[in-house]
Amino acid sequence: MGVTRTSAGSVLFATYNMLDLFADDSAAGREHYRLAVESARALDADVIAVQEVRAGDQKTAQARMRELADDVGLSCLVPAEESGAPRTALAFGGRGYHVGLLWRAGIEPMPGSLRKYGAKDFWHSLAYVTLDVGGTKVRHASFHATPFGRRLRADQNERLVAALTRGPARPPVLVGADWNGESADRVWDEGSQRWGFYEPRDPYSAVSWFDGLVYQCDWDYDEHGQRRHWADRRPGDVLWAGGLHDAAAVLRAPWQPTTGHRTDDSYGTRGIRRRIDGVRVTRQVLGALRTHHVESTELARLASDHLPVTVEYLPAAVASRG
Repeated sequence: MGVTRTSAGSVLFATYNMLDLFADDSAAGREHYRLAVESARALDADVIAVQEVRAGDQKTAQARMRELADDVGLSCLVPAEESGAPRTALAFGGRGYHVGLLWRAGIEPMPGSLRKYGAKDFWHSLAYVTLDVGGTKVRHASFHATPFGRRLRADQNERLVAALTRGPARPPVLVGADWNGESADRVWDEGSQRWGFYEPRDPYSAVSWFDGLVYQCDWDYDEHGQRRHWADRRPGDVLWAGGLHDAAAVLRAPWQPTTGHRTDDSYGTRGIRRRIDGVRVTRQVLGALRTHHVESTELARLASDHLPVTVEYLPAAVASRG
């Protein structure tokens, strides 16, 4: 299906958790890979941030990333700044799950711009590359947040903000990720003259407590000792307060979940629908955003427990300074 562009000069940036890609070499695993590749190709995106490329060692992970790029019809090689072989745009995580970036021919990675952060920095990993998109240089990143540890998630989101935005250049940034947590971005409501959450509701408020909520909720006890729980939005608030804005909230896009459609999802089986995949951008990109789209096709639902998310932005409208 993909996204209908609003401008011939725009860029489509997608983020896609591909669910244990390459983890299984059985017939079922190969069919999963085929579906994931077909789903990625259907996005027709110019740049894709991918999560959950599986491999036990770095050399194998890089080879698999290059295989994925070839099969999707995109590139993932970044030239060295001076001499040396090109580098694969993949960050090797410490727990067998890796992230990377793919881009279309004609988009040029800036030599030496690839940065990789692995187990020493994050539960999973972060990769980013500066891409020349029609004369405008924009940093594109892929990130996978921790599924466990709410305080760790908030702390590592703070480190993510620093990794992507600090430094004298302060380039425009788009980061696609599996955030493994709720957005806390707020939007202005003209009617009430107040700021309120973009998220329309707490996805956990209607379900009884179960053990898995310890990774997603805060809680206390009423006067009768009964536990009360609610979504812990602090990790998401770190991102918004740190200047990484949720593209869906900026565009006031209709709310759509990205997980909960699979029967093997412990949250989805309880009727919990969450929007934990998305693209965040720095201030320079806010005015360049055009559209936001969740790919909720039958193919995407079969291929992964996460739905791909695509944003369209116009490079010519990216501000030079934050």
